Formats: sequence, C-alpha cells, structure tokens
Amino acid sequence: MTIHIKKDFEIPDELMSIYQEMEVSPIGLLKNYALNLVNGKIHKYEVEKSCFEKKYGQSLEDFGRKVDAMENEENFEWEDDLKDWEFAVENLKYWKKKAAELQRE
Repeated sequence: MTIHIKKDFEIPDELMSIYQEMEVSPIGLLKNYALNLVNGKIHKYEVEKSCFEKKYGQSLEDFGRKVDAMENEENFEWEDDLKDWEFAVENLKYWKKKAAELQRE
C-alpha cells in the first residue's frame, strides 16, 4: 500500500468554516487522530503481553530463561510464543514512545 502525502494542501472553505466554528485546528485534529491510532496499537500489544503473562504465569524474562534452559528438547509452541511475546513487548515500547512524542508536540 502506498500513501501519498502532500505537505501543502488546501482545506476547503466549508471544512475550514466548521473547524473555526468548533474552535479546533486541522493540525490538532490530525494529531488527535494519530494519537488515537497509536493508542489502539498500544492497547493491542498490552493485551497480547497480558495474555502471554496469564498463559505462562510469569514474566517474559523468566519465560525466556526457561526456554533457553531447555536442553535436548524442543517445544515449538513455547519458542513461537516467546518470539511473539518479545515482538509484542518491543512494539509496545515503540508505540508508547511514539505516543509520548505526539503528546509533547
């Protein structure tokens, strides 16, 4: 999917009139929209992280050590879950950072 973003664009007069009546800026609306999308991602990864914590009854770090300590045995479900859990935690950190950046602006 390709997204084309024009840096300079015109807001139709009808829309600008509504924004002025509501006393909101188009930039503020875009920022709030982006923040809502980011918060949706944060929620998604928090739920995923929580599901793994509940499923295994331990932290990611403890579970990672448990998987690493397995010798001469393979548990593909655990290994896959570890990767998915790590992915969720990394994405959670990333999107929380993005949310903080948006809120600072």
